Amino acid sequence: MSKPAEQFFVNGIVAVRDQMPYLQLSTENGLVVELTMAQARQVAADIVQMAARTEADAMIVKFFGKMDFPAGATSGLMQEFRDFRAELDQDEAART
Repeated sequence: MSKPAEQFFVNGIVAVRDQMPYLQLSTENGLVVELTMAQARQVAADIVQMAARTEADAMIVKFFGKMDFPAGATSGLMQEFRDFRAELDQDEAART
């Protein structure tokens, strides 16, 4: 069984030094990082994206693990899905 996770805190501040908004990520052991709003939004988007991708990978492993495929087939299939996602990631919409 794994060790329980640390408490994780997210706080918003307006800094005295430049009167700009920041998000602070910390644990009970102290400040981990202070992020600008753009950085915080990017981290949030990355977390949501990685959560969805990791769930999809787990679904592939669980589903195809029940099938009678040759050793390594599930890994190969997962890599194909990841490669496809990487192709989709390259598609960018033009800003108007």
